Order: sequence, then structure tokens, then C-alpha cells
Amino acid sequence: MTNEPDVELAPRHPCVRCGTPILAAVTVPISDTEHSAGRRITATVCPTCDRHHPAPEVQGVIAYFTLNERITGDEIEGAGQVLSDWAQYVTTHPPTYTSTDLDDEIEAWERGEM
Repeated sequence: MTNEPDVELAPRHPCVRCGTPILAAVTVPISDTEHSAGRRITATVCPTCDRHHPAPEVQGVIAYFTLNERITGDEIEGAGQVLSDWAQYVTTHPPTYTSTDLDDEIEAWERGEM
């Protein structure tokens, strides 16, 4: 198992929150507790659900792919920096999922919103 982030651009799976195609996914190692040592967690950027995310690293990914449909040779350094910044952000701020989040999703599913 590697300690390096694994970035996937234009993953095949849609956003689990809204079904929109996601821009990118990153899988990073987490070790914030003794129980999570060696685990990896995946975070995604959805242009719909994350458009108001407060982290500039998330906004950087959205902005980059809003302006650039794909990464060209001329843009490789800029894209690399944006994705690296985001991967580092996810490493230090791994996503959490609470029982309240689960309850909210169950209620949304029961209303036919998912």
C-alpha cells in the first residue's frame, strides 16, 4: 500500500450525492487515529455539490476544469499544481460521514430525491 495520493480524472462513477459526473477523485492515506492507520479514503469534486465548498483547493479544481475541458501539454504544470494542492488538502482534511449525514440521505431517498 502506497502513501502517495492516487488522483483519477473524470472517473466513471457519478457523484453519489446528485448523480452529476464528477471532475476528479483522489484516494489518500489517512492516519488520524490508531484505528485508521493504513487505511485510504477517497474524496471527489462534484461541480454541482461542491460549487460552494469553502476550501480554495476544491474551488481550484472546479475552476481549472471549468476553464479547461482537458489537460493539454501547455497546462500540465498548472493542472498538476491544482491537483496536488487538492490532494494535500484531502490528506489533511479527510472527508467524514456521520450518522446525521446517513439520516439526511435516507430522508432524501424516501422523498425520491436520490
